Amino acid sequence: LRMLPIFEIQAQLNAALSAARPPNLLLKAPTGSGKSTQVPQMVLDAGVIPPGQRIVVMQPRRIAARMLAARVAQERGSRLGQEVGYQVRFDNITSKETRIVFATEGVLLRQLISDPELRQVGCLIIDEFHERHLDGDLCLAWARQLQRSSRPDLRLIVMSATLAPETLEDFLFPTLTLESEGRTFPVEVRYQSPKPSRGNFPEPIWEQAARACQSLAQEAAGAGNLLVFMPGAYEIQKTLTALKAHPISRSHNLVPMHGELPPEQQDAALAPGGRPKIIVSTNVAETSLTIEGVTAVIDSGLARIASYDVRRGLNTLTVQKISRASAEQRAGRAGRLGPGIAIRLWPEREHSHREEAQVPEVRRLDLAEACLTLKQASASLPPAAGESHGWIDWFEPPPEAAVTRAESLLTGLGALDSRGHISALGQRMARFPSHPRFSRLLLAAGEEGCLTEAAGCAALAQGRGILLKKGGAAGADFWEPGDVSEFQAHLRALRLAEQFRFDPQRCGDYGIHARASREAAASQEQFLRLAQRQGLPISEEPAAPQALARALLAGFSDHLGSETSRGSRIYQMAGGFSGLLASDAHIKPPPLLVAAEVTEVQGKALQVHLNLVTRIELDDLQALFPDDFSSGQSARYEATGRRVLNVEETRFRDLVLSSRERGEPDAGAAGRLLAEEILAGRLQLPLWNERAEQWVTRINRLAEWLPEYEFPPITEEDRALLIEQICHGCISFKQLKTREVFATLHQWLNPMQREMLDRLAPERVDYRPGQSAKVTYDAVNPPSISVVLQKLYDVNQNPRVAEGRVPVTVHLLSPAQRPIATTSDLARFWQEGYPLVKKDLKGRYPKHEWR
Repeated sequence: LRMLPIFEIQAQLNAALSAARPPNLLLKAPTGSGKSTQVPQMVLDAGVIPPGQRIVVMQPRRIAARMLAARVAQERGSRLGQEVGYQVRFDNITSKETRIVFATEGVLLRQLISDPELRQVGCLIIDEFHERHLDGDLCLAWARQLQRSSRPDLRLIVMSATLAPETLEDFLFPTLTLESEGRTFPVEVRYQSPKPSRGNFPEPIWEQAARACQSLAQEAAGAGNLLVFMPGAYEIQKTLTALKAHPISRSHNLVPMHGELPPEQQDAALAPGGRPKIIVSTNVAETSLTIEGVTAVIDSGLARIASYDVRRGLNTLTVQKISRASAEQRAGRAGRLGPGIAIRLWPEREHSHREEAQVPEVRRLDLAEACLTLKQASASLPPAAGESHGWIDWFEPPPEAAVTRAESLLTGLGALDSRGHISALGQRMARFPSHPRFSRLLLAAGEEGCLTEAAGCAALAQGRGILLKKGGAAGADFWEPGDVSEFQAHLRALRLAEQFRFDPQRCGDYGIHARASREAAASQEQFLRLAQRQGLPISEEPAAPQALARALLAGFSDHLGSETSRGSRIYQMAGGFSGLLASDAHIKPPPLLVAAEVTEVQGKALQVHLNLVTRIELDDLQALFPDDFSSGQSARYEATGRRVLNVEETRFRDLVLSSRERGEPDAGAAGRLLAEEILAGRLQLPLWNERAEQWVTRINRLAEWLPEYEFPPITEEDRALLIEQICHGCISFKQLKTREVFATLHQWLNPMQREMLDRLAPERVDYRPGQSAKVTYDAVNPPSISVVLQKLYDVNQNPRVAEGRVPVTVHLLSPAQRPIATTSDLARFWQEGYPLVKKDLKGRYPKHEWR
């Protein structure tokens, strides 16, 4: 162990830990240097963590937390769960004796609810920080806030294989940055494009990987262990199947590596000795775990990455292309023991177009669960520690729009009160390690006696669709008359898939996606376990459909829609947009519905489609959200008749449920609405003509040219106010047609200012005695007049306005009134420009005077 590169910095680490005022530590060390296993032991052996407190090592993945804990326990000669343990979702292998705990980020986040001051934690080590998971960012920010308030004794160590320490040093000040160089060898990077397959379809990624492995078998690099990166368990299984068709499978053991495997199979990937292996792994092998003996890497360039799904209003995992930084991390796994080879299964020309690095989750994920956890933890802290009541100082702040969206959703779910503080219901929801939408659904289902069905709906809502389109509409075989929710058909299909033991052939005969069904069933079981842990009752009897509808309403109230007209299938949705119920939806279009999925479809025009919809009864909506209803009268512009109506409305939050015309609208409100239509360009104010525009421009230019006269300029806000005053008392466009504008405009100036306006910026100016021209004023360019050239003979000076300070530009016209020249200096024009004009035009206009 002493040969590991990380021991280069042990002396510096111990000195920093023993300092009178120990700094926060930033540790940069490459993968395989030993930082994940050795640094926690160094901290423990330094004797700086008081008895009764633990060293918590945050890991981004369950498999890494478990295997690292097992490795450290073995090194220290203790049984797992004694001095060294781990804690992941649904699995806690620790005891009162445990001093080092490897925990997933989500588990530590949950601990904030029961122990917001982390009194049992003496040192928090955040490993693989460069991956920038949302939970990791949140735990770092929370720990830093505790250091500044109630826990100055809390030690923080941030570790990463690739770390840009500058900004972190500022955030964690005072800090000490330590760096271990490690030992790496050069890696030859190759690119292998897919080859065309049958039907001109591209070669499947697993076939491409198997082909790359076989080509390496002919080289020295193929003699060691090969590491193949695939995005998920499905692709890993397909790759293993493809490898079995190649000769290399007879000389290598084929080993899968992903978080869904039993522990003994996960251990097989890391076990040394025996025949060379081909380890087919998710990105858990990218940084978190070290697999010995790897001489070559085959990289699919794909990973399952969490991102916010607008359709569902929550976070989902989708297969996406990895960044260039991740590709470098993966390739580096081949250079641990000696020179290695990395084969990337995409064209080299594509590589430069990939993102340089993955966007941090704090900037791309839904924040509702994180926000609820913060609100709950903050409520348990004194004001100094829980400042901002539930929001904190992030290392990299999330987008303001994402924070607003999260808090709006939580308020709609009833988790936050009107002041933004966590409610009693929100405290119950925060105990669930799931998205608040689903915790609200499960709590409501517990009250309605439909927990099994609701858990199935939650699983279906967050996963892939399980119904394939077979002939007509997807899942038509599972519809039943009287269904109130499209989920009912999906739940029937899920039960049948379970009876078939998810056999692909039998499921396919009924239009069921076998693998998606298996994933949904596993997710349903997880949701049921969460509910049982919170003491919610699970009924053995089938639930009433309307009970399930009420539970779904509780979880998806922000996706409520009200039918715009009977049978139209168009719904006005909470949030202000319109949605379309698909024509193949098997429930009859109801007056009210909730949609678990809202999809934007770009065709000739953008359409919003409503999927997985459930009929909602008005009585149930009123019973569940009595405080969210409001009624009253308001003025509304009606575009068809171009008039303002007085409407009596009943609203659920911002969604109008019913409205009817009632009497005349308020004159002021009607004027404001008509003014808004005029300013938006949808209505015209007939008598607001060019002369009115010129009047406004004259005032604004005088305010600029002669500031000492203090003319009040008319801004865009002022223009809106003037138009609103003109519209006051009108309720329709018909009344606006004859509405005079200058009576209102003149009130902007007092009598003396109006007289000065006509004198200093007149509508007409004399260009010679007894002859004048209309002046055109411009917001940017000098004022101007247009005059036939012959009328300006013997005129050598341009007219001026604003007490002679501003010359008027002259546009000279031909005898046919066409522009021929523009000048701001007439004297110069006669000398230089006129001879050319005369030469060009005299022949065309011989009857006119040409001097």
